[in-house]
Amino acid sequence: MEASYRTHWVSPELSEAKRERLTEKASRGPELVVVQPLNTEWTCHRCGGTGNLLMMEPAGPACLRCVGLDDLEFLSAGDALLTRRVKANSARYAVVVRFSRTRRRYERQGLLVEPRALAEAR
Repeated sequence: MEASYRTHWVSPELSEAKRERLTEKASRGPELVVVQPLNTEWTCHRCGGTGNLLMMEPAGPACLRCVGLDDLEFLSAGDALLTRRVKANSARYAVVVRFSRTRRRYERQGLLVEPRALAEAR
């Protein structure tokens, strides 16, 4: 069953450049996702700390310090050009999401990026 989900069909009419882009995009790993919790009363399952951002792990929520993302800066959504530039220059980044109760889904709030990449992009 899993093999059928990993199978990607490509049209023979596509150019070689488009095939390479599709192959690269399909083989890329998933992005890191950081959550802005609705409940501010959460605690890290590793250190017992708290904060305004967390990363979900199988054992429970973990603070950014325990995950190793505490040195990244938050870049809010809204400026697409700046976001693309920073994402291209940052070796590490994570997508920040927040759950919307009215829409019943997670909505993107911005990115956590390296401060150096943010300074270069501005």
